[in-house]
Amino acid sequence: MNSSAHILIVEDESIVAFNLQQRLSHMGYHVPDVAVSGSETFELLSQSCPDLILMDIHIEGAMDGIDVAARIHETNPVPVIYLTAYSEDSTLERARKTRPYGYLIKPFSERELHATIQMALERHAVEKALAENQQLLQQALDAASMGTVEINTATGDLRLSPRSASLMGKPVDRALSLNEFLSIVDDADRPGIAVQMEERGVPMQKFSEEFRVLPAGQDVRWIKIDASPLTDNRVSGIVQDITERKTAELRLRKLNEGLEHLVNERTGELSQSLRELEAFTYSAAHDLRSPIRAIAGLSEVVREEFAEGLGDKGTRLLQTMGSSALRMGDLIDALLEMSRLSRSTMNLAEVDLSQMASEQMAALMEAEPGRLAQVKIAPGLRALADPVLVRCVLDNLLRNAWKFSSKKETTTIEVGCFAQDGCPVFFVRDEGCGFDMKFADRLFDPFNRLHSHSQYSGSGIGLSIVKRIISRHGGRIWTHSVPGEGSTFLFTLQA
Repeated sequence: MNSSAHILIVEDESIVAFNLQQRLSHMGYHVPDVAVSGSETFELLSQSCPDLILMDIHIEGAMDGIDVAARIHETNPVPVIYLTAYSEDSTLERARKTRPYGYLIKPFSERELHATIQMALERHAVEKALAENQQLLQQALDAASMGTVEINTATGDLRLSPRSASLMGKPVDRALSLNEFLSIVDDADRPGIAVQMEERGVPMQKFSEEFRVLPAGQDVRWIKIDASPLTDNRVSGIVQDITERKTAELRLRKLNEGLEHLVNERTGELSQSLRELEAFTYSAAHDLRSPIRAIAGLSEVVREEFAEGLGDKGTRLLQTMGSSALRMGDLIDALLEMSRLSRSTMNLAEVDLSQMASEQMAALMEAEPGRLAQVKIAPGLRALADPVLVRCVLDNLLRNAWKFSSKKETTTIEVGCFAQDGCPVFFVRDEGCGFDMKFADRLFDPFNRLHSHSQYSGSGIGLSIVKRIISRHGGRIWTHSVPGEGSTFLFTLQA
């Protein structure tokens, strides 16, 4: 409580003024001055800037206390408390219009005076803080080019701040009816904003709406209102001009639509080109198959039937030609296999990978019964996949493991599975020759070989086929290897 406030007394009876001054000083207030007229009041007001004025209505001069308080209210927001013997209705009505902070009828007690002064000072402090906050809010709204709107839910009337009125091309000096407001809203956006405001007497809820307005003589403008309910059937909202943002959004949307159309067009062209290239590859490979095999066969026939006339050198040349033709035939077969896999339709079913791996390893060991082999295949390896395609994956991976372990005394191969982030990861591990991991990114490219044909035969396309099949299943494949210690190929069959 502010008991050290500076108080100005306006009282033309000196005895009453002196008594009041003593009583206030006793309460702890600072009361250095007493005015007896309106002119003295204004002079002291400009000199001492009091925190509160105790005003008698009957004072010296042409103006009474109510007239003086009215001028103070207009020019200097100092709280005024009337101390008077007048209690007629007409006097009270005149005093009420000056918005006083209290009205004490003489005689009054010291307790009443002290309580009235304290409440007046507290009210004035709250109103001052509120005014400062409102000023800061208005400055922020002005800086952000925003305005306000207040809606009376009982009548449907709207009051716009100057900035809001300017944005909507409406007068600021009077309230607008709902129909007046809706008349400037674009036809397409009108139902959305109308449903928020048109139900009279129904408590409004918090809402946020974006809509277009068509102010007379101005361009179309996008407006956003964010509103929240207040007391006394009122809703207050912030009005914002979002024309620039909405224009940018519309431009971006058109640009995206154009890009999407262009991407679809280019994708269609690319898909068509890929289909044509795939068809050409298949056709070319298929047509080359017969002449290549003919070359290989004829070279063998010539070498066998005319060996004596050819001599050693001629025989070796024909043998090299035949071997090259056979390798070319293998490459053509691999290309046809890749093309077939790309064109085939996937038929998903639950497959037993353990059984598939066991059958393929049995075939490999039967073809080379003299090799020592230790094969470990985990039981119960199952997955949802295309049976034909996944058999091709295992066949290529197991053949590679078998081939690249051929120079080891004992061939060791393991097929298993573990969980990673809730997804099963299958693997084929060997203890063969391995490779340097710096070449791992090239491993799945078609016709890329990390070992020469003289060391290990093959077309160099098997792992490309494997990767394509796994990608079609939504999975991925990767590898770990150490030169001389073996390789592990890991893959998933789902995204």
